[in-house]
Parts: sequence; C-alpha cells; structure tokens
Amino acid sequence: MKIIKLNRRFKQFKEHGHTVALRFDGYGSESQAMEKVCREKLKSHGWLRDHNWYSYYGDRPSPDCIRPYWITFRNEEDLTLVLLSVG
Repeated sequence: MKIIKLNRRFKQFKEHGHTVALRFDGYGSESQAMEKVCREKLKSHGWLRDHNWYSYYGDRPSPDCIRPYWITFRNEEDLTLVLLSVG
C-alpha cells in the first residue's frame, strides 16, 4: 500500500476533486479492510466518483500483470480517519 498525493495528472483530481489516494498492488485482504472501514466511518459505499471516497481498479497493470487497486479521498482528513481506524 502506498499513499499518493493526487495532482492534475490524475483523473480523479481533475474531474472530481479528490486530493489523496491509497494504491494497492491488486485487490486483497488489506484493501478489503480499508474499504470496510471507509464504509463504516464515511457512511457511503465508494461506488460513485463524486462521493467523499471512491474505489476502483487502475488502467495499467504492473509487470506481473496485476492491475493496481485505488481508493481515493476528497479530503486528507478522511484518509487519516481511515488509517487510524484500521486495526
């Protein structure tokens, strides 16, 4: 997992105002745990790009042919809450 500050190169930043993201090497138990906390704490499901957080698969696979999995947040405070809440 990596924390990435989004800028104008990222579509979520340009079109939907998300400023920070978590990047995972594929979908797994770590990303599932983060999504569960996001649903509980932020009171939305992450299905719509215009909400406070959104999760999706990236376009470009790594050399191992694994597509990255992203969870983006509109506010940095939401990411901090999620990271502190994950056990």
